[in-house]
Amino acid sequence: MGVVPDYVFVLPAVIVVAWILSWWGTRRVRWILLSAAAVVSVLCAVLGLHAMGPSADPRTVGCSPAVACMDTRPLFLLAAGLLGAGCCLVLLILTLAGEAVRIWRADRDDPAGE
Repeated sequence: MGVVPDYVFVLPAVIVVAWILSWWGTRRVRWILLSAAAVVSVLCAVLGLHAMGPSADPRTVGCSPAVACMDTRPLFLLAAGLLGAGCCLVLLILTLAGEAVRIWRADRDDPAGE
């Protein structure tokens, strides 16, 4: 169980790439994309948490270390969802900062009195 498979990082990578590309679109596209990414991340985390079965007792299953009794696929789905949610949180903060800078520049370049 020591190696994390590459597919755990697919969801966060897709979220980040799509967010970067969304800056060439409208503001609405960016917020819809970020909202959808957050929903997908939470769904992955919930599915991963729900797919984990009850813990197996090594004595009844017949495996020596307790880790060998575990099915790690739900853990990786849970990890992908949590990483995706973390990415969404960071990108939300960056988006709010970027929008604030855009509004500030628009107000500075086009004063209301003129």
